[in-house]
Parts: sequence; structure tokens; C-alpha cells
Amino acid sequence: MEPLKKREMLKTVKNEYLAAILAAKVARRLHAMTPSDRQDPDAKVTSLAIKMVTDGNVEYDIAEEHRVVETEEEDGAK
Repeated sequence: MEPLKKREMLKTVKNEYLAAILAAKVARRLHAMTPSDRQDPDAKVTSLAIKMVTDGNVEYDIAEEHRVVETEEEDGAK
């Protein structure tokens, strides 16, 4: 496995924290697969997941979190 190059990874992911989350999710999915179904059956799942994120082979979408704030009118008090 090649050493991780942060600059290469940041070309496909917004920041290194997001890359870590994506790699963890991908690694979990890879771990559930049989080795023969993976891109590289001999690679460790974490290393393969990081490589997939770095190479831009992982599609993701970030959903914005919406907070609901109750006002006095919604509580029934005025």
C-alpha cells in the first residue's frame, strides 16, 4: 500500500475529517463482503477504503441538519 498523501485526498473530499468518516463507512461495507467480491481481495479493508476515497471512487452527499426551534406561539403561550 502506498503512503497516504493528504493533498491527493483533499482533491476529492472537502476535509480530512470527512474523509475519515467516509473511509470508515466504506470499510464497514467492504468487511461485510467476501474478499473475492472486493476490488483488491488481498488488501486490508481499511487501506482499500482509504484508497477508494482518495481516488474519488466513493460518491457521497451531505444532508444539512435542520433544527426545529419552538417559539412561544407554537407552545400555545402568548
